[in-house]
Amino acid sequence: MDATMENKMGLPPPYEPLPPNPAPPPSYGFSTGPPMEQPRTEVVTSQPLNPGPIVLGPGPTGLQCPKCNKSIVTRVDYVPNNRTHIVSAGLCVIAGCCCGCFVPYCMKSCKTANHYCPKCTAYLGSADPS
Repeated sequence: MDATMENKMGLPPPYEPLPPNPAPPPSYGFSTGPPMEQPRTEVVTSQPLNPGPIVLGPGPTGLQCPKCNKSIVTRVDYVPNNRTHIVSAGLCVIAGCCCGCFVPYCMKSCKTANHYCPKCTAYLGSADPS
């Protein structure tokens, strides 16, 4: 059978032998000894900035500021809230005059305590009166 007859029958042409694989390139390393160990990379992770809720009391509280990471004692601003207004209205009705209605506005225990960082002035939270 010749080559033209094989092509007519749908057979593939005969394969030619391939040249042998080339030799790998020479090593350009400078040492001929065992391979050196690579230095280890250590990954250091920091703790989360806000590990949990900050517990704040009615007065200045010592803690680490989550914004500036300084150890501080909070600055507290007392502001009236709905409870202050309700107690004031109740005293006005019970006393029958307006003299008693100013007392809750002078008491820290009837106001909300807003805590701020004295270093960076960040708002840290509030403590409602109990």
